[in-house]
Amino acid sequence: MKTDDIDTATPEQLAPVLFAALQRLGQLGRTGAVALAALVDDEDADFEEAASWVGDIAAGDLRE
Repeated sequence: MKTDDIDTATPEQLAPVLFAALQRLGQLGRTGAVALAALVDDEDADFEEAASWVGDIAAGDLRE
C-alpha cells in the first residue's frame, strides 16, 4: 500500500500494514519510537484516539 492510499483504505486493508509497521518499530526499539514521536503533534486528536485503541489491543482488552 502506498501512503497516498491510506486516506481511502478500509480497516481490512489498513490493519495488516499498521501491524507490520508497529512490529518493525518494536524491533527498532527506542530509535523507532523517537522517529514516530518526531511526527506526532501534541494536539493530534486522531493520533491520541488511535494510540488509545492500540494500547487496548496490546493489553488484550479489545476483541470483536
